[in-house]
Amino acid sequence: MTLQDLLQQSGVVNEIPPEFSQIVVSGLSSDSRYAQKGDLFFAKKGAKAHGLDYLEALISTGVSAIIYEDPENQFPLLEEIPSLKVVEIDPLMRQLTFKFYEDLQSRIELIGVTGTEGKTSVTQFITKAFSALNIDCGLVGTNGIGFMGSLKENTHTTPDLMALYQSLAEIDKVDDVRVLLSGMLPIALEVTSHALDQKRVEGLKFKTTVFTNLNRDHLDYHGTIEAYGAAKARLFMEYDQENSVINIDDAFGEKLNQRLKEEKPAVTRFPYGTKNSDEANYLQIQNLKLHEKGLRFTLQYHGQQYPIESHLYGAFNAYNLVAAIGTLLTFGLSITDIIDSIPAITNVKGRMEMVHLNNGAVAVVDYAHKPNALKQALISLREHLDEGRLVSVFGCGGNRDTGKRPLMAEISEEFADQVIVTSDNPRFEDPLLIIKDIETGFKNRSSENIVIEADRAKAIALAIARSQKGDIILIAGKGHEDYQILGDREIYFSDFAEVQKNNEEL
Repeated sequence: MTLQDLLQQSGVVNEIPPEFSQIVVSGLSSDSRYAQKGDLFFAKKGAKAHGLDYLEALISTGVSAIIYEDPENQFPLLEEIPSLKVVEIDPLMRQLTFKFYEDLQSRIELIGVTGTEGKTSVTQFITKAFSALNIDCGLVGTNGIGFMGSLKENTHTTPDLMALYQSLAEIDKVDDVRVLLSGMLPIALEVTSHALDQKRVEGLKFKTTVFTNLNRDHLDYHGTIEAYGAAKARLFMEYDQENSVINIDDAFGEKLNQRLKEEKPAVTRFPYGTKNSDEANYLQIQNLKLHEKGLRFTLQYHGQQYPIESHLYGAFNAYNLVAAIGTLLTFGLSITDIIDSIPAITNVKGRMEMVHLNNGAVAVVDYAHKPNALKQALISLREHLDEGRLVSVFGCGGNRDTGKRPLMAEISEEFADQVIVTSDNPRFEDPLLIIKDIETGFKNRSSENIVIEADRAKAIALAIARSQKGDIILIAGKGHEDYQILGDREIYFSDFAEVQKNNEEL
């Protein structure tokens, strides 16, 4: 597509330089690190820098043209490369993105998963189940972009609008993929509340939307739990979708399901949970049992019962499994084939990721960094205990919601036998002051079962050195992350690697 055609069809720019008729655009970009030859580059004005600061690198890369934001007329006309100056760049970026990728959705089927907890697990469970059924499913989320086994790094769980469309297009372009019988390629997308609030998924249509749960999170951004819930609800109430899979054991999910029933009756709903319901496509979890090797339950659907066994830990993973099962049902796959795919659904990196220690204890690395997630992880692990103690190793991030700090302490004290408080991405705060905030939540701070060790590596080493056969150690907060954020620096740090290192020394 020529730059002239792109601009004309968008209807946003009135005066288009005549030389733009000869410029072919092969892609769009707004980050100089990822710009490619032939791209139309959007140079935005940021708080600390401007996209034009990287002009030399962009010319060296071979971008075809640059549209740059200059509301105060600070930059002279660029002579080195075809360019267009605009006062405000965001509306133009949005419209050109929609235009450039206008036929993308004729080839893909999108699955949008939102909720406070479970987004990463559910999207990866979906991709693994599809793969077991000889169907490839793309993925955009916390752990990366692409296909399982070859994910590339992702800077945000849900990328900004242009980057998201680019990511979907890159997945669509991969050769030799196993598609649905319809010829369409499914792609599972984690959709955050920030993304919905900032309209990063604007213009997308979904085959299926999924709601996992709603609990306290991101109040530093949204302000109230009501505003946070309203942001989540936008995926279901403001976007086109054919089907919705909703956890109705969750109070917010139950209300959301009712709203869809009343306000969007054309959407086919697949609610799930443990309670009784007369919903037509209800997926009921019955007789859930957690044991030292995993979990088992019975799934009732359309009057039939299906026994399910999994090596996954955590009651919430039964919910995540059923959310994935419900999603595959929306694609017309048979329930028996889907159930047969369950053994292929294995641990997600950093989500209840188990390491069997040489002394007979088990270490579990999990991303739980919110009060409810920590609570549910500890409750579930308690049920998996056959003998031994439950240990909670956790910290709280700096420059984030301070209200959750004492709550995390209160939960660990109540649901674990031993607690080790440590650091977790202190950013620009003093780690010891963060820990002091956490300590206010303990009822019995003087207990010998509560230990403070600000050095996270030492905290993990201490927990493992003290462990005995039958113990379960939950190392919470960082999960898949392989860094600690100190000030504005990221230094390498991996909970999983620390567990492996200390295990070798047992």
